[in-house]
Amino acid sequence: MGSGPQEARTTLVSAPGKVLIAGGYLVLDPAYPGLVISTDSRFYSYATSRRQEEKVDERGRGHHSKITVRSPQFVQAEWEYVVKPHLLEGLGDGEDGEHDGRRIEWSLEQTASSMETSGPNPFVSLALLYTIRLANELEGADHVRSVLEAHGGGLDIYVLGDNDFYSQRDTLSLTPPQAPSSEDLRSLPPFVKQTCKIKDVHKTGLGSSAAMTTSLVGCLLIHLGAAQDPLLRSESSSVTRTEDLTESTLALIHNLAQLAHCAAQGKVGSGFDVSAAVWGSQLYRRFEPAVIQSILDEGEKVTVEGETKEEEMLDRMKKRQELLPILDPHNPLWFPSPLDSASKSTHPTAIEGLVASLASEDVETAGGSVTAAKVHVPAPLQLPPGLEMVLADVDAGSNTPSLVGKVMEWRKNKKEWAAQLYSVLATSNQSLADDLLGLSLNHEEDPKAYNEALRMASKVPCKQWDDLAKQNPSDQTINGLRGLRNTLRSIRAGMRELGLRSGAPVEPDSMGNLIRYVCENVAGVVGGGVPGAGGYDALYIIYLKPPKQTDEVGEAIEKVWKERWNPTEKEEEQLGPGSFQDDGLSVGPLLSRAGHGRNKRLVDPRLVREDQVGKDPSLSVEDENDLLTGQASSPSKAGLQIENLQEVKGLKQAIGL
Repeated sequence: MGSGPQEARTTLVSAPGKVLIAGGYLVLDPAYPGLVISTDSRFYSYATSRRQEEKVDERGRGHHSKITVRSPQFVQAEWEYVVKPHLLEGLGDGEDGEHDGRRIEWSLEQTASSMETSGPNPFVSLALLYTIRLANELEGADHVRSVLEAHGGGLDIYVLGDNDFYSQRDTLSLTPPQAPSSEDLRSLPPFVKQTCKIKDVHKTGLGSSAAMTTSLVGCLLIHLGAAQDPLLRSESSSVTRTEDLTESTLALIHNLAQLAHCAAQGKVGSGFDVSAAVWGSQLYRRFEPAVIQSILDEGEKVTVEGETKEEEMLDRMKKRQELLPILDPHNPLWFPSPLDSASKSTHPTAIEGLVASLASEDVETAGGSVTAAKVHVPAPLQLPPGLEMVLADVDAGSNTPSLVGKVMEWRKNKKEWAAQLYSVLATSNQSLADDLLGLSLNHEEDPKAYNEALRMASKVPCKQWDDLAKQNPSDQTINGLRGLRNTLRSIRAGMRELGLRSGAPVEPDSMGNLIRYVCENVAGVVGGGVPGAGGYDALYIIYLKPPKQTDEVGEAIEKVWKERWNPTEKEEEQLGPGSFQDDGLSVGPLLSRAGHGRNKRLVDPRLVREDQVGKDPSLSVEDENDLLTGQASSPSKAGLQIENLQEVKGLKQAIGL
């Protein structure tokens, strides 16, 4: 982000995609946690105030501004909106008397020309409108107007996603059952252009709409100078770097993004995708849906310019609730309340216990350091060191049916069976969180022994890890890997049972066969599954990648997928009948890998003994220093980020600057 006396103000924000590896369906109830892993694939939103020399509608200068949002990766993807302030009178005083019967509200209308060319985009339009409304409440109409009208009036915003958010089969001119290889994907330029409209693109299940909405909300709120803790509004602070984003500020962006995303979807969803876009990898519990329901009930919408009569528009604005009291991160309804759930069980995890002691933060202000009030921050939980995740772009030749509706209907009709199965799944999900934390603690306590165990385990299929454990009975890491393998198996078994009982293909047989074959035959694979709600959209495999080793396991997984699921005609002849799968699946890897969780360090650096430093050849001097200073588990890029345009490869060119 940067600005100068002669330059237009600019802001660039990114947010990661996600993979829900445990907690599908259960995360709709805050009693049940889900484990969501963010990805290193990101969505970017870049905002720039229009320069003075650009053409602006003279008839509206001083009375309205224009915001144009472009998605350069797609055909006919440009949405133009007119933004206007309206003085509402005759409202009566607010509770504190500050309104004096008057207030400013903002309208957002899409231009007729962009509606005709690009159609509506509620994820974009509602993100813009709610962000402007919140900025208006936080900073006032004069401030919002000054930013929108700077340098000639209006904003240009560009939204782009990393290539892995979309299947690149058409881009690479592949015909079924051919699937892209990692080499094919690496050959593409960043932010490659698609050959279709955005509504027709084949997505890969990484949560593109949530990542886009979150990056757009964060970008615009920061650009408008309104990204701050509502309790510290009197303190003047400029947010220009990721380090400037406090937990309270991030929580405000999270709450606003949840509202915009839910409004665009027309319902209150589970919310884990938006949460991952803000906080990164985490153990997720859902917020109370009622917190934003009253705003959703207002039916806020963005219409075409001129279609809504002024009187009708003003009447609708007068009925608006204030957003800030609801979206305030200190609002207790944003804190998950599992004890209020119908299940009356919290299914607590060890990681949540650690986070409970880090519920407030010190914030530097002009008057010194103050302790910010408690806001909800999900428990950060990522894959332990030396564990990696590969995702698959799956094309089954048919659309995934609506799974959630079937499962919810079954749960409603078979309450006792559902409660029992949910309890079993919840226990497995809880074990998964504890297994991952346990392995991370093993690494912190003795990185040399941990890495050696990973090297041994990566050389054999996971079914042989029981023999390794017998040979090394005191090795906590080998036993931890066995426990993680067994937990992933239990989760898959529970999800298959859920699909069988409800009649929904949560883990289709063809997907299950693929996952099972990889787990049983590729050395170093821990386990895998069908993420989220299941179906045919995607799958994930977790495997071992010890430090200072090439990605042998990842390459072996891709080789198996290609030879057994996507062979060429020549390879089919060479392999012979029965050596490859003819089940309608076309499977190829994505380049995206697991991201990190954003929070303060949770593992006590005192667990690392000084006499270990210098004894692990796999650790660099920097790694050893990190271990002793408590920085090894604090990755610099996790969750929402403020970026530098010059440092994001290919983005400037993709935007056309």
